Order: sequence, then C-alpha cells, then structure tokens
Amino acid sequence: MIKPMMTAALAIILIACASAQQQKLSAKERVDNIASMCAENADAMKRRQNQESLYSRLGEREGIAAFSERLYAKHKANDKIGHLFDDVQKEPFVSNVTEFLVVNSGGDGEYQGGSMAEVHADLDISHEDFLVAGDDVKKVMKQMGAGKDEIQEATCFLVSFVPVVITE
Repeated sequence: MIKPMMTAALAIILIACASAQQQKLSAKERVDNIASMCAENADAMKRRQNQESLYSRLGEREGIAAFSERLYAKHKANDKIGHLFDDVQKEPFVSNVTEFLVVNSGGDGEYQGGSMAEVHADLDISHEDFLVAGDDVKKVMKQMGAGKDEIQEATCFLVSFVPVVITE
C-alpha cells in the first residue's frame, strides 16, 4: 500500500510532467488539444445549455455587455496582442461583441456586424495570438464570477472559429 505522503508526491510529479509536456507543445497543438476537449465534452455542454442557456448564466445582455467592455480593455492592455487593437475603437467593438455573444449564447437579437472571418481577415492571427486572446477571455470571465462550465462553453464556442480567424 502506498502511503499518503508518497501518493501526494507522485501526484505532484505527474502534474509537473504533464505541465512540462504542455509547455513543449506548439501553440497549434495546444489549440488542437482544446478543440479535442471541446469535442469530448460536447454532450455535457449541450445538456447544460438545454437546462439553462449560457446567455442566462452570463447575466443576460447586461452581463455580456459588461464582459465585452472589460474584454476590450484587457485585450488593448495585453502586451502580446494589444497591437491588434491599435485601430479598434471601443465602439463598435463592445456593442458588436455584445450582440454577437447575446445571439450565439441563447439570447434574442440580431447580429448586424461582420462575420468572424471578415472581422479578423487582415489581422494575421497566429495560434499563439488565439491562445493569448482566449486567456484574456478566461481571466475576464473569472473576474466576473463565471464558473468553469461557462468558461468551458465560451472557450469551445471561440475554438469553433479557429479555421476562419487563424491565418498563419
């Protein structure tokens, strides 16, 4: 029988190895791993959405608008991707992102902005940029009190756009 102290040490070693391996993966491989996780959890996310829409769990339009505003500030201040927002005005970014998320998370409305492909076409977004932007999304959501399920669903929603936003 393995003693509790040895079990804890073994767990720490396994976590450290997994973390080290994750760091060795390319940004594309990390994005692909996230996409695989999303596919594996698609049924659970669909069940949650059927029980209560992501729109509702994110605080409806008001919560999503607050998220969009904070996300703009977070992206703009980010040393790694802030340059992508040099020519992006707060408005219409906040209103377009808000409406896009409202419509795609279970709320009512009609998104009038450009497609994800159109909006991101000239930005030359890399897999690394995508991961950095996704990390901003997660941080803002956590700051606003979103749970792991909501963060997972938002992450998977964004990952669904990888083929049209990453141009490297």
